[in-house]
Amino acid sequence: MVMDALAAPAPPVVDFDKTVKILFPFELLAHIVGYIGDDNDALRNLCLSSRALHAISYPLLFALRDFRALQYAHLKPFLPYVRELRISWKPDMQRDRDAEVLARSLQPYLSSEATPRLQKLIIRGISADGMAYLNTLSPALNSFASLTSLLLNETYHRDMRDVQVLITSLPHLAHLSLNALTWISPDFNECPDSESTEFLDRPALRSLRVSPVYPSCMLPLLTWLARTPTACTLQTLEVPATARIGPDALSHFGQSVRHLSVPMRGLRPTLFEKYTSLESLDVYVGIDDFLTQQYARLPEVVEVLPCRGTLRNLTIHIPHEATVTVGGPSDVFGRLDDILFGPAKAVNDEATPGHEESPPFSFAMLREFKIVFQTAGMAKMQDREDTDWCERLQMWRASELGKLAIAFERDETMAYAFACRPGVVPKNAIRL
Repeated sequence: MVMDALAAPAPPVVDFDKTVKILFPFELLAHIVGYIGDDNDALRNLCLSSRALHAISYPLLFALRDFRALQYAHLKPFLPYVRELRISWKPDMQRDRDAEVLARSLQPYLSSEATPRLQKLIIRGISADGMAYLNTLSPALNSFASLTSLLLNETYHRDMRDVQVLITSLPHLAHLSLNALTWISPDFNECPDSESTEFLDRPALRSLRVSPVYPSCMLPLLTWLARTPTACTLQTLEVPATARIGPDALSHFGQSVRHLSVPMRGLRPTLFEKYTSLESLDVYVGIDDFLTQQYARLPEVVEVLPCRGTLRNLTIHIPHEATVTVGGPSDVFGRLDDILFGPAKAVNDEATPGHEESPPFSFAMLREFKIVFQTAGMAKMQDREDTDWCERLQMWRASELGKLAIAFERDETMAYAFACRPGVVPKNAIRL
């Protein structure tokens, strides 16, 4: 046996100094690397590890760039990977130098040839002079075929027309987000002339997010957008919980909207008359809605929704701490259970010829009713189980049908909101 062992061929020696080839499919590697797309350090390490990962990591590493990167010659080979371009205020723009810094970095470097894959433009904190300069780049912006998203956050403009010029300079704009923008014109209540035909050909938005700090500036913009093709093409309308114009924003759109997110504050049943094609609806209940008893009107709003034949997902976001410390109508979810999953009322009498049987419940197409409890910190497992048990008792019809879902999500704003109320401070609240 010893002789046989000595005569046997030696096992192959693995040379770890040689480069190890990666035999995984390119698509699988791209899928794996996509999960660390926000970690720049990890992406840099992958770029140095192998040629295969180098080719996959570079598009993710350079997907989001600041506009100052356009002027550097050593970055030009990587600009075709840019998908999001961020134009934001930095200390080098002090003393009203926004336009000067923008001109040095954007002109003549901003072009569809340099960044052919540019999809999203993010503008934040730019002054009125800087935004006026961006409007002079309309010919360059007009050449981008893949630029479909625009985000304006805390931007200042000379007047409403400057905002319109920027938006209409993007011919393929489909996604627009507006937050805390204002203009320096003293006439804050200016509304577009109902007979004017200027700026009515564009945009044709598919999604719109409005989170205004200055409603007097946002409402004229919504009035204008309602006269553009957006009125017929808009599919997603999002009004965050902190927005002040939730009810006012709804009246400008309607039938084409499929997905709607809106705060409970100020909602009235009549606001949903035109929303006949909704497929998903998210309602955000705030702490103040408990104090003003607006929360108790939630069943009234849901009961008159004109989209019973299309609504598939209904989600209620509610502060968990408020239900415990402030209190609220305990029968709200029980009433919703009756409205959503109770027996539907027969339209015709049974003796009437041609009578058709009513659906098993009113919202027959509803797939899921979801209650999301927002917490300032991580909820304990016992609290989760108790809340889940209580809600399933109140909504027993939805629970039996398997259509009720209970979830918890962390909301950082809750910590600050409760910290402002003496004697009501969550255990994990952020203390300033």
